[in-house]
Amino acid sequence: MNMTIGIASLCGAQSVPCLIPQPDQIAVQDGHFQVTDKTVITASGEARFQADLLIESLAPAMGARLKLLEQASNDTDIISLVLEHSLSESLGEEGYRLDVSSQSIRIQARKPTGLFYGIQTLRQLLPPAILSLQPVEQIQWTVPCVSIVDAPRFGWRGLMLDPARHFIPVPDVKRYIDIMALHKYNRLHFHLTDEPGWRIEIKKYPDLTRVGSRMDWTELQSDTPSPDQAHCVGFYTQDEIRDLVRYAAQRHILIVPEIEMPAHSTAAIVSYPQLSLNAKELSSLSPEQRWKAKERLLAARPQTISFLQDVLLEVLELFPSPWIHIGGDEAEIIHWKNSPEMQDNIQQLGLKDETELHGWFMRQMDSFVTQHGRRTIGWDEILQGGLAPGATVMSWRGQEGGITAAQAGHDVIMAPTSHTYFDYYQGPPQSEPKAIGGDLPLEKVLQFELVPSVLNAEQARHILGGQGQLWGEFISDTRHLQYMTWPRAAALAEILWSSKPDRNPESFRSRLTGHLKRLDAAQVYYRPL
Repeated sequence: MNMTIGIASLCGAQSVPCLIPQPDQIAVQDGHFQVTDKTVITASGEARFQADLLIESLAPAMGARLKLLEQASNDTDIISLVLEHSLSESLGEEGYRLDVSSQSIRIQARKPTGLFYGIQTLRQLLPPAILSLQPVEQIQWTVPCVSIVDAPRFGWRGLMLDPARHFIPVPDVKRYIDIMALHKYNRLHFHLTDEPGWRIEIKKYPDLTRVGSRMDWTELQSDTPSPDQAHCVGFYTQDEIRDLVRYAAQRHILIVPEIEMPAHSTAAIVSYPQLSLNAKELSSLSPEQRWKAKERLLAARPQTISFLQDVLLEVLELFPSPWIHIGGDEAEIIHWKNSPEMQDNIQQLGLKDETELHGWFMRQMDSFVTQHGRRTIGWDEILQGGLAPGATVMSWRGQEGGITAAQAGHDVIMAPTSHTYFDYYQGPPQSEPKAIGGDLPLEKVLQFELVPSVLNAEQARHILGGQGQLWGEFISDTRHLQYMTWPRAAALAEILWSSKPDRNPESFRSRLTGHLKRLDAAQVYYRPL
């Protein structure tokens, strides 16, 4: 059975392509272009790598690899990828032009990233089956004739994964990256350490993984974990990290690592008890007993700072990201208040209280990262006790922290629980998989506006963008992870990419119905509408 253009690529009576996120400008003309195994792709210079990615993405479903040439002998039946630096500067590094006629397809951009996003739009213009992982027969691979000019509203379009609580195997992370790229996400925030697990190999401190990767969230909740929980234990070797960074970069996604401190540090403390406030007592216990002690807060002492800076040296070598996330949230500083050693430290450092000690701790790490040519990100608690000059604030407890930071001239990533915590329920708890709580249906994600009206134009420029959070307490496998992500992350992708005046919830829902056929073809599990 052949899929016609009306079914494959267009939505509803308006014959508008089912594109998510919605492009800036789109004009639909009569006719279509048909991709066959005789279609040729042309590209030269830096554009050739993007052309290879296009060929690789089309090959599984088409059952054929299209030929790549530097230039074709004629102007018909070709897909041209062109880097054109003279295009409008408004396209920036990520914008593109896509023109489809009945004879050819032409994607132009100022930078390779723009070509890549033009390719993602082209993939969405093809029938949904183009995302199939195996050959699909008897389908006409048609593309509607359109002219598109497109560029993103925000530069930070992210999702956060949490392998610390439930480990996520490398193949599952790569598959997740693939689907992120289709939706034009460009940041993967990788939460690598927390209470239940340390998930990144650190050569200087091997016990961080030898001991610290042997526990998971479920085991912390039960004295008798079931056998099927064993897959949650694990870590990424440094070679695996390099491979993931390279894989993501090829899809124009930057992996931003997070090493959590000074709280959420049980796995580190269990591995190296000298990091804790109760080092002597913990050192006398077995690792199993240390886990049950549930020590969460690092001691704010010079030896701890030195330890973490050693860790960050290896993290900096593995991740080229301009930003390094250092956590800073939910520190129960009452434990510092009750510690004579920490009280002595406060006096010796000339600080007023435990809040200022928290600020001092985070500034030590920020200064170290800055000295190595990078910038730190922290959750909005880093505002307390004085914010380091170059730090970026990730605002999660509503948008208030982001507003305060932007008004003070700091960059901000909006990630409030109210609209971006995708580990929250999507409907009535009795009919949904177990979640941490909260209520975040698709409709509420669509209402999210990143730039609060209280900010003036100068302050608003500090809003880099936003991201969705997938905290892993109850997300134990990739099927559940996909279910919690999609289609809410499709809505967030549109909010982060599309210009505000063009956003239309009704249009989105109409396009989403067709878009879900793509996720079906790609074997991505999602919550049904």
